Amino acid sequence: MRVFSDFEHQPGTNGSGESVLHDPEALRRNLSSVKHTLGLASAKGGTGKSLLAVNIAGALAQAGKKVGIMDANLNAPSILAMLGTRAPLRFLSSEGIEPAAAPLGIRVISAELLSESQRPGMSFLEDETPTPPPVAPVQLSHAQALRRMLTQTRFGPLDLLIIDLAPGVEELQRLMRAFTPTGVMLVTHASGIAAAAMRHLLDLNKEVGAPIIGAIENMVAFGCDNCRSVRPLFPQGDIAGVARAAELPVVARLPFDPRFAESSDRARIFVTEFPDTPIGKQLTEMARHIDAMLTAKVRKAAAATTPAAPLSAGIRQA
Repeated sequence: MRVFSDFEHQPGTNGSGESVLHDPEALRRNLSSVKHTLGLASAKGGTGKSLLAVNIAGALAQAGKKVGIMDANLNAPSILAMLGTRAPLRFLSSEGIEPAAAPLGIRVISAELLSESQRPGMSFLEDETPTPPPVAPVQLSHAQALRRMLTQTRFGPLDLLIIDLAPGVEELQRLMRAFTPTGVMLVTHASGIAAAAMRHLLDLNKEVGAPIIGAIENMVAFGCDNCRSVRPLFPQGDIAGVARAAELPVVARLPFDPRFAESSDRARIFVTEFPDTPIGKQLTEMARHIDAMLTAKVRKAAAATTPAAPLSAGIRQA
């Protein structure tokens, strides 16, 4: 699968010969119109993270927020398919990468927009692998592709950009090498293996330094229509204990609903299609709570860096 070579071989310098992809100032300028950035991460796959990204975006967009999603799962991007969205006709130009327009005005950038093919995946080099000579097909490392999407996407004004990461702590490392998001939310389920993986990720994050602000426990239990009871799906894992030890809040414990996953197969946003279901209401409340957490975090950081007013401030001179 070939990356667009005309875009790949543009000089992309900032005037000093430094590549824009490695220019922190270029990245800052490109994200200057984005108020908050939220990384969604998981220690292992199969937690429903991408589905949650779509529904968090949908809930906030319904509330009037301008939201974007960056599908950073480079080898298995799924967000465009979940939203039933195709790439725009002119998504690559000298002015940057144009995001795809999804329902509710959600803007989406995906690895699929860096490829000539409409196939669902791309092949990327590992970061440690030297880039081969410029012969077809052109290849990118994970880090290069991530930086490209961050520095060259025309995001426009956004209240929130959700970055849907592939599973694993190495994805957090790549993100932190590029930039520091406003916050990172972990998505997990309550199996014993998932709890152990989450504990391992949190231990490793002491070196990575990602700003993890909480956890979402997905697929906690399911309702039995015939027996009229709620049963746990993964009774072995102590996610609450792992989060408590790391001094992280569990912002939501979401039940299992088969319609939740099925909605993505039909390219529908569950929270807009089934807003009055128990999980639909929880998703809406969770999205608003996460948005409030990010806003509070930014305000706290701004207050901490604002110099104190001198004692004489506000005193009238006689």
